Amino acid sequence: MGCREVYDWGALCNTRDLRRYLPFVAGGFHLGWINRDLLDLLRGERGFVLNAEYVELDPDLRTPLERTVALAELGGRWRDSGVVTGWRGELYDIVPYPNGPVVMQMERAVTRLFGLINTGAHVNGYVRDGAEILMWVGRRAADKPTFPGKLDQMAAGGIATSMAPETVARKEAWEEAGVKPELANAMCEASAVTMFMEHEQVIFRDVDHVFDLELPVDFVPYPMDSEVSEFELYSTDDLFDIVTTTDRFKPDCNLVVLDFLIRHRRITKDDRLVHDVLLGLRKGV
Repeated sequence: MGCREVYDWGALCNTRDLRRYLPFVAGGFHLGWINRDLLDLLRGERGFVLNAEYVELDPDLRTPLERTVALAELGGRWRDSGVVTGWRGELYDIVPYPNGPVVMQMERAVTRLFGLINTGAHVNGYVRDGAEILMWVGRRAADKPTFPGKLDQMAAGGIATSMAPETVARKEAWEEAGVKPELANAMCEASAVTMFMEHEQVIFRDVDHVFDLELPVDFVPYPMDSEVSEFELYSTDDLFDIVTTTDRFKPDCNLVVLDFLIRHRRITKDDRLVHDVLLGLRKGV
């Protein structure tokens, strides 16, 4: 019997070749990374200055609003021409680093082409059966624009402009898993993980705020929208096996699961994986 491949998600979620990219600069800040293959799209645009070292949004756009308007017009044309797919109709705050100043706002679907920081809220919904902990895992719908059919947390979503992580976590818990407000009151922000990886010729830079929610043992999640196709209940042993030997989860969701397993002592300091895992959870962005 051959050996199964071991997946080191701490490393995989922080693997990229930045030689393929140029820094994207706006408002005096380095905000992201643009694939060199996309430069021809920008050369004809009035709002960009290109040189051998970086791509800069027109410095005469001096306010966040001016930059937002310019990128909205560009994003709309790219959507209509098919350059951008999976349009969300959601604006993200664009920052140079987590909790940094908002340099502009941009449609969520466009941010990946510029390698910008995306923030999200992930909810670990779990139950206790005696000493055992079991986690509810959702499967992403087959028509999701990113990572269709992959496993995911019970609920998760991007943090749109002016929304707090907890607000998004509670909203997604209801919309994706039918968690009523009275149950969501037990939710607590437990951690955060980061990712800085190359995927399908763009840079993914994510900060995921992680929430734990212990649920009644008889609770069964039910999708209120169409973003989750089904839910399954997994033991921590099963979760450990899935994230270390398969790619069944969406990439950053592996980090969220590993973080949960460490915090709930399924992976201990005596496990030879723990050092590398801990290093990989928060070295992105």
